[in-house]
Amino acid sequence: MPISMWVRNEAGERVDGSGWIAWKVPSGVLSLRDTPLLIGVDAYGNTVFNRHQIRRQLPGELEHLREKVTDAESAAMFDELERLMAVATERVHRYLWFLGD
Repeated sequence: MPISMWVRNEAGERVDGSGWIAWKVPSGVLSLRDTPLLIGVDAYGNTVFNRHQIRRQLPGELEHLREKVTDAESAAMFDELERLMAVATERVHRYLWFLGD
């Protein structure tokens, strides 16, 4: 199973989510220096980011990835991530989840 991306509230209820666009970054693109949060997404568990991480760190990491990976499938995945980041930061008590297998 691929990693899926969702926005959930504090109770863990789904607010929004891709379900159809998997998080799949080509190997060798993520690094501890340039993408310290996204390199930690667990393919076999859940990874959760809060609104402060989403606002302060993820935009720069996403920009880095867009520069490195330019194929159409990845662009759609990055667009969905950006959309979910916006949904997650609309209100407090929302979190961006990556659900692994």
